[in-house]
Amino acid sequence: MRPGARSRGQSAARRLGQAVAALLIAVPAGGLSAQAPDAGAILDRAVAALNRATTLRADFTQRIRDQMLGTDETSSGEFLEQRPGRFAMRWHHPAGDVILADGHALWVYLPSAAPRQVVRSSLSGKPGESADFVAEFLDHPRQRFTVSYVRADTVGSRPADVLSLIPRQANLPYQRALIWVDQADSLVRRVEISEGSGAVRRITLDRLRINTAIPASTFTFTPPAGVRVVDASQ
Repeated sequence: MRPGARSRGQSAARRLGQAVAALLIAVPAGGLSAQAPDAGAILDRAVAALNRATTLRADFTQRIRDQMLGTDETSSGEFLEQRPGRFAMRWHHPAGDVILADGHALWVYLPSAAPRQVVRSSLSGKPGESADFVAEFLDHPRQRFTVSYVRADTVGSRPADVLSLIPRQANLPYQRALIWVDQADSLVRRVEISEGSGAVRRITLDRLRINTAIPASTFTFTPPAGVRVVDASQ
């Protein structure tokens, strides 16, 4: 190689090395990883999507894991909601279990565990006392929770963003919730609640439909004959 050609090659190599060095200096120590999505913006879209819905209807699967007791139970049924104030979870497995809010009272009848008892309580609207596991985490969430982005995931075949919500109030019956927000329509498709007892409750919604007609009778409950009604409002 001629001396001039060697010199030009060395000069080009130095320039390339300088460019690489400049790039490395500009990149943070964490590398070229993409910035996490804005958790607050995703949460705002979820609130707006719920506020656009007058009714919700879906199949649900609930899984409750309790490491202290060594239990892992799965149940399923139908979730229905008419906003505001009316919703029902009606189990197909175990058949007959129901949690229902009629706009005035909350009824809990779980014959699989307590066949001779119905618990009735007033709808206080206080945080942590709502059995509506969707509305509970989308009611003024920025004021009530510390929100962060966890990861991208899927529910069934639908892409979703997972958010962590840690309550600012210390005396709630749960320590943290994860919500899966659909990337297409911003509806919540899954909720996972870490309860104060140590149990983890995960509820997944399938075939979620909004603004469909739901008969008014869906949100009425009449205690079965011979069943004791316990008033838990006091």
